[in-house]
Order: sequence, then C-alpha cells, then structure tokens
Amino acid sequence: MLLNLEVRSQLRDIFSKEMKEPVNLKLFTQAIGCETCGVAEDLLKELVNIEPEKIKLEVYSPVLDKEVSQKYGIERVPTLVIEGDRDYGIRYLGLPAGLEFTTLVQGVVQVSKREPKLSDKTIELLKTIDIPMEIMVFVTTSCGYCPAAAITAMNFAIASDNIRASIVDASENTDLAQIYQVVGVPKIVINKGVAEFVGAQPENSFLGYVMSAYEKLKRENGQA
Repeated sequence: MLLNLEVRSQLRDIFSKEMKEPVNLKLFTQAIGCETCGVAEDLLKELVNIEPEKIKLEVYSPVLDKEVSQKYGIERVPTLVIEGDRDYGIRYLGLPAGLEFTTLVQGVVQVSKREPKLSDKTIELLKTIDIPMEIMVFVTTSCGYCPAAAITAMNFAIASDNIRASIVDASENTDLAQIYQVVGVPKIVINKGVAEFVGAQPENSFLGYVMSAYEKLKRENGQA
C-alpha cells in the first residue's frame, strides 16, 4: 500500500469537495526496462480506488498499443495523460511521487473542473494563441517549488487549445535534462528553448514568458 490511511482519508475529502466531472487517466507503461512503471501503475490504481466514480484509469503499452500511443504523442514511459471530456495536452513524464504527488492530485482536480484556475486577463490572453506551443516543466520529487510551476503550466494548457503542458521528472529523463541544461528546478522550457526560465514564477511572470515566446514564434513564421 503506497498511500497510507491518513493520506487516503485526506484525498477522499479533497475529491468529494472539489471534483466536478469525471477524469480519465491514461498511463503508458512497459514491464521491461522501466524501473518506475510498476510503481506508477500501483499508485494510480490506489488513487482511482479512492474516487472510482469520477477517476478512471486505462493502462497502455507503447509497443502493443501503437495507435493510442501515436495519438497521444507518447515517446517515453511512464507517461501519464490527465484528460477530461477531451485531451487538454497535459502529460506527466515519470513517477509523480514525493512532493510531485501534489501535482498529480491538483492536476486531476483542475481537469475535473473543466476550467483553469487563472485570472480572467490571463485566460483572455492565452486564448489568443493560435499556434502550437509546448511548456515543459522540469521537476524533481524533492523540490518544494516544482508543484506550483507544474500546476500553472497545466492550467495554461486547460485554458488554451494550442498549449501542451509536459511535466518532466528530470532525474528519470536525464537525457532531456542534459539537452535543456537543467541545473536547478523547476526549469521551464517553452517550445524547445524559444524561452526558458527557472523558478516558480507568479502567474503574471509565467504568462509574460509564454506570450513573449509566442510573439517570437509569430515573427519567425512571418506572421507578426
């Protein structure tokens, strides 16, 4: 049992008070060559058992379920997709354990609400984005500031059809962490390095980086 009785009780309380609509979790996993896949599956099964009416879990293998994996753009295991009545582009690459368990729980709750926890001004600006953007948030399970950055990125993805939020465990995806020179976390990388910053920034600052990256991309595409 990964979640003790006290944690289960707290989660039951959170889910009953805050969850609105059903949430579908899709876990992409494999039995061989993945140290955390089994634990991730066990953790999610325990989470589902706390609120089985509103949280559903489907487990896929990128090898056996190629069509589904391609549809969701899965390239690594374990990868978790948190979706509602549609795919908001939220991905978690790695095991959401330790302090990152908060990211998982808040992601589930926010997706269940079908609306982002952001200011009206932020939502309005995010809705103007009309080209695909990816916000990668590099995290570790022992980082106290990482959940805030990850949850902001998830909310941005819920707010905009063109934003994808990929939360990446840096210690499990060391090759990606090296590519993007992750020294401190949370490190946020927008569209593979068009803009990047370190630290859990307030909503306005986070938005500023996203919008400046958007404007830069538009200029590069000759659309500005």
